[in-house]
Amino acid sequence: MNDLYNQAMEKYTHFASPEDLNQAIELFEQSGEAGARKYIEKCNTLIEYWPGNTVTFGSFEGKPIRWKVIDERGRMRMLLAETPVTHRPYHGTPTDTSWQACDLRKWLNGEFLEAAFTPVERARITAVRVENPRNAKYYTNAGLNTMDRAYVLSVPEAEKYFPEEADRALGGWWWLRTPGSNLFSAVAVYDDGTLYEFGIHVHYAEGGVRPVVWVLLK
Repeated sequence: MNDLYNQAMEKYTHFASPEDLNQAIELFEQSGEAGARKYIEKCNTLIEYWPGNTVTFGSFEGKPIRWKVIDERGRMRMLLAETPVTHRPYHGTPTDTSWQACDLRKWLNGEFLEAAFTPVERARITAVRVENPRNAKYYTNAGLNTMDRAYVLSVPEAEKYFPEEADRALGGWWWLRTPGSNLFSAVAVYDDGTLYEFGIHVHYAEGGVRPVVWVLLK
């Protein structure tokens, strides 16, 4: 293999920014090596899914789903739906529940995954351990941690990835998975981006659903 290809592999292997990947692409193209095309595609995917970018992945009810890339873990990327894909209750009946037992979790990991993604796309979505911390203000126990392929953010995650209220504001309220002041409610993000930690009754059907998925890059 020639020096240009070796330089490109060095850039690709130790990249720290999109600029490094763009430089790797240029070197791969200049190298003329037969295996360069595969790595150019990998570089382009890494650039496309760089944290902070918005990507299209899957579709629901005839509309492509736009996602914000909010975290990374090796070759996996954490995607959050840019806007709610639908409006549903956290749970279908007015009763105490937890994220582990609620209808929203069952819908996201069942009907939603089947409807929104092709078999090839679903194969890229990885099940991850989802931690369910108690409500820090009211000390409501959130129940057991779960393994999910699709879920919604918790309060700590919403504050971590969107520390400014303006970044959470969508003009309509949306569910978080953290329980409210009791298990009859769940925390929501208000229209203006503030967190309503007291919680909204779980059977209210107007709540926006912004799924989170972890996708394995090609």
